[in-house]
Amino acid sequence: MTSLTFHGGVGEIGGNKILLEDGGKRIWLDFGMSFKQSVLYFDEFLQPKKYNGVIDFLEMGLLPGVTDMAGFYRQDYLAHADMPTSPDAAYDGVFLSHAHADHANYIHFLRSDIPIYASEVTKRILASLEDTSSSGFNEFLNFKETFTLRPKKTGEGMMKPKSEETKVARDFRALAPGEQVVVGDLTVEAMAVNHSIPGALGFLVHTPQGVITYTGDIRFHGYGGALTRDFVKRAAEAQPIALICEGTRLDETDSFTEQDVQERVAKVVRKTKNLVIANYPWKDIERLRSFYEVAKMTGRKLALSLKQAYLLKRLEGTDAGAPSLGDGNIVIYIDRKTWGLINKPHYPQNIVEQDYSAWEREFLSYPNRVTCDDIHRHQSDFIVRIDFFDLTDLINIRPDDGSCYIRSITEPFDEEGEIELERVENWLKHFGLYPYEQVHASV
Repeated sequence: MTSLTFHGGVGEIGGNKILLEDGGKRIWLDFGMSFKQSVLYFDEFLQPKKYNGVIDFLEMGLLPGVTDMAGFYRQDYLAHADMPTSPDAAYDGVFLSHAHADHANYIHFLRSDIPIYASEVTKRILASLEDTSSSGFNEFLNFKETFTLRPKKTGEGMMKPKSEETKVARDFRALAPGEQVVVGDLTVEAMAVNHSIPGALGFLVHTPQGVITYTGDIRFHGYGGALTRDFVKRAAEAQPIALICEGTRLDETDSFTEQDVQERVAKVVRKTKNLVIANYPWKDIERLRSFYEVAKMTGRKLALSLKQAYLLKRLEGTDAGAPSLGDGNIVIYIDRKTWGLINKPHYPQNIVEQDYSAWEREFLSYPNRVTCDDIHRHQSDFIVRIDFFDLTDLINIRPDDGSCYIRSITEPFDEEGEIELERVENWLKHFGLYPYEQVHASV
């Protein structure tokens, strides 16, 4: 008998952790972070303790308290918390729809021998997040075994090994759209869908009782909207016995499309004399494409953040639809960090590099890199992305009169978001960028 158990994603935005069981086989549809549950207990400066492993998350209901945790969660975390461990995995796989945190983040806590199925693009996005994130819970493709010791080279005593010495690769399996995976009597069929992050999949799970359709997060108004329509058509043909559907905006009838976003942004940019500053989700490749197309048609260059540059490099050779880093309308904005030496040429290169993480350093020598000084001197040449955490860069860029700010992210949906927006508006008012333009299509 096929059964479904929802450990998240019901009555909330995201947090999907859906267990599907049939004939002794057990698979998960997504394993994401519940923002709704997390903010009840934790904040930026009140975080779960790493030494507790899964304990804090189980205590506060953030992770499922399944009966066979020994065969589900990371063995290093369980052992350090004096919890039972097991040599064998108790579950047969996680089918991951896409790389947003509310669907993927808690993969970090799973043992390495449980297969993770996702698209190649999702795999590369997670690799990018793993390399660039400063979070302590971001080990998606590889995890580094913690709480282990090794003998010193002298043979006298023990020491903590370097993190690279304890790296364990997950059983991560890239799926092509249309590919099918057989798990016992279950056959999971993957199909590409359109979402605000590339590489998204929906799944048709063929069970002995019939088909269960899982949409993941979908939309119709993006450049790849035809993918979602094809998925819906295929799902209808399968005559599912159950439909698990994302319903964040089921009550909305707004037909504002990604093409509409591009056209409205172009209208704003054309009438802007000096610098165009924008904030849009850094992993949203379709939104990046919209701003890139506007930059091309208005004779500007789109300045990407270092994280965006690293992501685009990771996505090279895929069907993600991202522009090339070598494109003439793309530049890489190298922001100042730590000592702020990037625009001080009298410092040796090796000293400048120490301001940056290892993954950032290769971009310091790219011919199309720019600094705050370059943008300040040539404001009419650029569209630069500045998000909430980079607002202090405005002090160095110093936008001239006749500049504008385009906010291309969703409206706040809670009190914390409203407080953050108020703080953003204070910055914009200080630099003469208020009122700003709000140009966004829902996820």
